Amino acid sequence: MTKTITRDELKEKLDRGDAFHLIETLAPGEFERVHIKGAINIQFNRIGTEARRRFNKNDELVLYCSDEDCRASGIAAEKLEGMGFTNVRVYTRGKKDWQDAQLPVE
Repeated sequence: MTKTITRDELKEKLDRGDAFHLIETLAPGEFERVHIKGAINIQFNRIGTEARRRFNKNDELVLYCSDEDCRASGIAAEKLEGMGFTNVRVYTRGKKDWQDAQLPVE
């Protein structure tokens, strides 16, 4: 089962400058419109190909999508875990929760 991360935990990791990859799993247009500051975009249906190319199996990967009803980040996390990635977490409340808290976006 995929581990989750809360908004406060994610903010602390970003504030500390922890080494991890923050990945928005929505379509590129959604990402370009607004995303959590420091995130990269890998659409959930491309996660397998991109992850193999860009990350090591033990890298910390934090995935998010739009909100609690969005399944894109969960689907991507399951795919990554099935590929042997060992340090995957999902910010289930997503971009809407982050923006509602008025935290930094780009």
